[in-house]
This record gives sequence, structure tokens and C-alpha cells, in this order.
Amino acid sequence: MARRDENNNIDINAKRDINNFDLYYFIKNKKYYLPKYSFILKSKKRLMSIGEFLNLLEKNNMKNMSINLLREWDNKELLPAYRVERGMIRTESRYYIMEHLDIVKEIVRLKSYGLEIRETEKIIFENKSFEILFLSKIIKNKELFMKMKDIIKNIKHIEDELVGSICTEVKKIFNINDDDFKDTFNDKYLNTILNDYKKSNLNPDESSILLLSLILLSLYNSYDNNSFDRKKFSKHFYSIISDNKNHT
Repeated sequence: MARRDENNNIDINAKRDINNFDLYYFIKNKKYYLPKYSFILKSKKRLMSIGEFLNLLEKNNMKNMSINLLREWDNKELLPAYRVERGMIRTESRYYIMEHLDIVKEIVRLKSYGLEIRETEKIIFENKSFEILFLSKIIKNKELFMKMKDIIKNIKHIEDELVGSICTEVKKIFNINDDDFKDTFNDKYLNTILNDYKKSNLNPDESSILLLSLILLSLYNSYDNNSFDRKKFSKHFYSIISDNKNHT
């Protein structure tokens, strides 16, 4: 099954055919590969049938997996399987190796954030930024963001009470848990997202939404115990704006 690009055009040269070609994939930005079938035969790596692989997943506490789901992921080339002809009538069967287990774990992890198949394969097979795709995904109310934009421009004149009300809306939009947010979206993490954003190739609409999301997250990160740290926010704000004029 050939993959389709973002314009829904079939790319016949992009087929993930691990029977004939090595397939490179990424887990948390680290590069790995599934070797083509001829290498499997030479190296004597153990091939598992789809039923055996399902049992392996269950032993690794991978819930809600099924043979039908594995077949679907293979057909959509999200989890390509080796296709091997067996028996008198040369029926084509699916086979897996241990490396497939790590890919399934990553698929399940990304799905837990609400990412769809196309977004998931961008991360796994194209090494696209998880942060950028995730933030783009969770921005659901563009109109509310655009209304906030003018307020953000005049942030120096906003009283703590108003900042607090904005942060309440940000919390709703991003479904933020305070403890999880402080552990995850610290200064270092926000800078990582910003650096990924600088390297991204988004269209103007996506770029403006993501840029505003970074500003709002920085605003929320600068508001703690009913006190707004203007100095901290200004540092994030001007870093985002000044370094990304060509994105906006």
C-alpha cells in the first residue's frame, strides 16, 4: 500500500517495503532501522508470526492490541511487517522481529497524546518534532487565541488579576494539570520547543498559531501563586518574537 502525502496524492516511491529495503525509524530522535528480509535470513534473526508477536505484546503489558489492529497498522504502513509466502498455495503471511516491539511502544505512547496515524508516522519515520505536532494538535480554538493576541501585545499594562484570568483560559485550552505542567513545561523544555519551532517549515497559518501557543505557555509558566513574574515572561516573549520574525 503506497503512502499518501499531505495533499492526499499517492507517493509510489515512498512505500515502506521492508521485504526489499532497510527501513529507518526514530524513537525520541534516536535513529534505528528494520533490516530488509534478506538480512534477516543471513543473520538468523528470529521471525515471529503475527500470533506470536501479539503474545509478546501482551507479555509486555501492551493493552488493547489485536491481530486485526496489527494488520491495519501494516496495511497503513505504520508498522510494516515482513510478508513471507508459505504453504502449497503460497499464502502471504506477516512476520515480525523484536525491533517491532519498540515501534509499537512508541506508537502507543504517541497515540496516548491524541496524535493520529499521519502525525505519528511523521515523528517515527520522518523524525518530525513531537512538540510542534503536539502543540498544533491541542490548539482547538483559534478564534479565542486571536482575541488574546491584542491583549498579549500590551502585556506590560495587564494587572495580575487579568493575567490570572488569561492563565485560567490557557489552562482550559491546554487541559493543564498544575503539577504535571511545572514538571514538564519548565524553562528548559520551553526553550527546546522554541528551538524546534525555529527549524520548522510550517505554513504561515500554522506558524502564527504555534507562535501564539508558545507565548501563552510562557505566560502561564510565568504566573505562580497569584503572582505574575513580568521579567521572566518578557525574557521568553522577546526571545520568541525577535528570533522568529520570518515565521510570522
